[in-house]
Amino acid sequence: MHTEPDPSLNRHSVRLLISLALLVMTLFPLAGCSSQEDEAPPIETATVSDETIRVSIAGIITPKETYSQYSELLDYISRRTGHPTVLEQTGTYMGVNDSLAREEIDVAFMCSGGYEEASHHIGIKPLVAPVINGEAVYHAYIIVRSNSGITSFDQLRGRRFAFTDPLSLTGTIYPSSRAIESGNSPDEFFSDFIFTYNHDNSIKALQENVVDGASVDSIIFDSLKANHPESVEGLSIIETSKPFGSPPIVTRRGMAEEERRQLLDVLTGMDEDPWGKEILTAMGIDRFIAVDNSHYDAVRKLEGKLSSGPGGSG
Repeated sequence: MHTEPDPSLNRHSVRLLISLALLVMTLFPLAGCSSQEDEAPPIETATVSDETIRVSIAGIITPKETYSQYSELLDYISRRTGHPTVLEQTGTYMGVNDSLAREEIDVAFMCSGGYEEASHHIGIKPLVAPVINGEAVYHAYIIVRSNSGITSFDQLRGRRFAFTDPLSLTGTIYPSSRAIESGNSPDEFFSDFIFTYNHDNSIKALQENVVDGASVDSIIFDSLKANHPESVEGLSIIETSKPFGSPPIVTRRGMAEEERRQLLDVLTGMDEDPWGKEILTAMGIDRFIAVDNSHYDAVRKLEGKLSSGPGGSG
């Protein structure tokens, strides 16, 4: 069953969350979990040991879909490294960051916004990023119902809006920056907003008239349009952001360099391995490439602008 966005989340109740996302937090509070009715089964049933690779995937899509899309990739990592893998869902991007800070997970598939936050506070580094359609970038899409008559971001002023996770670059940080460019904070620009915590939930909230607009990850939207066109039926993209470095896979700060190198070799070699290539193709990925922190310079620049607020020079 699809996780429903919670319409009861209003501007007052979520203002603190969006402030945390936009003003670059100095502390990591304990992360709450979003409403998730679908629990993803673990990849391995074996007891977690020192040899197990603990993997967390930022909740860009609902848990059931996350498991479906990533299970074979995790199985591939397990077989190629010789270590069992366990999928550990944390519910929110902040939950992923908290788990990395406590070294409770070994590998994380992150949003670029969540990565920048973790990089700033706990010093993690990216391992690889996906190349899709020949580029290691992605975009934010501002989307509306096709029959709404809305054709520009400014026409969303005074309307209801869906953010995804407070740390999501494409789902929250980018549309918030667009509101700030107009001279308003997000809660001044929109009449109301909700956090759905998944990009597919934001799409559903828009289709079901819970909101008038949303901002979603281009990789996810394009994949849904190509593979499940009915899931984005009746929706239009009215704005595409500039490119940002594609979401990274990272490792915990304390991982041994030998283990990190092994993971790097496994992931960057997938496109030359018939089984690996098959998995990548199914996920819509050309290959993984090694990246460094400079790959996310555009993300840092955008977050710097947000930290200055409406009318700021940053």
